[in-house]
This record gives sequence, structure tokens and C-alpha cells, in this order.
Amino acid sequence: MIDVKLPQLGDSVDKALVTSWLKQVGDHVEQDEPLLEVTTDKVTIEVPSEYTGTLREILVHEGEHVGLETVLCRIESD
Repeated sequence: MIDVKLPQLGDSVDKALVTSWLKQVGDHVEQDEPLLEVTTDKVTIEVPSEYTGTLREILVHEGEHVGLETVLCRIESD
């Protein structure tokens, strides 16, 4: 299983709000395909998958604030 973490979103951004999941547990995802949307105080960003595989677990739910490097979900690699 691969941990998908909140990436660096900008120089002064250290947290974000998870606004929506674009994939659900059990969905197949391709590398660079958007997994979820997060909002900072400045912008809404789609977070892409760095891996191809199956989304197995969502650890952070919509409406939750997360910090950098927080594990958002887990993907089982193909």
C-alpha cells in the first residue's frame, strides 16, 4: 500500500481544507489523475495521484483540515 500525502501547495501554505473526494474507495486511479480537491486561504487545488492503482482507504474526510505531509489516503499499486 502506498500512502498519498498532502503535497507542498506553496511557499507560505502549511494547511488545507479537504473539500471533495473525486474518487471513492475501490475506484481505479491512473497516475496524474485527480483524487481530491483541497482549498487553501488563496486557491482550490486538485491533488493528483502519483501512482496507478486502486484507492483502498480514505483517511481524511471532506470538511477536515490537514497539514503538509498528512496521509490522505492509501492506494494499492498495480
